[in-house]
Amino acid sequence: MKNVISIYDKLVIKEVTYETGDQTVHANCLLQTINGPVETQLMISHTDLNRIIAKIMASGFEFEVKQVNTFVFDDGTEVVDYTFKNVFGEEIVLEDFQFQQTVRQIRA
Repeated sequence: MKNVISIYDKLVIKEVTYETGDQTVHANCLLQTINGPVETQLMISHTDLNRIIAKIMASGFEFEVKQVNTFVFDDGTEVVDYTFKNVFGEEIVLEDFQFQQTVRQIRA
């Protein structure tokens, strides 16, 4: 799936996980559609994640870095993991967000 823009009305990103230096972010999401909510996992770009965070912050929310979990493994691999509810204080519903990069749905 190259593009999920047309399959949802509202987007709720619950949690994101990514490996430092990797090109993609795994986002656990809730897509609110005309047929009801759909829990899924998307692979999005860091650029789109930054755009999502900027849009949320522009609407008055603060990004609390202290709520971000970072795991460093023995081989030097670093994984960053956080829930949007923890870093913004509540669940955020995005409307009218269009991804600029290719998006893949990896689980429905």
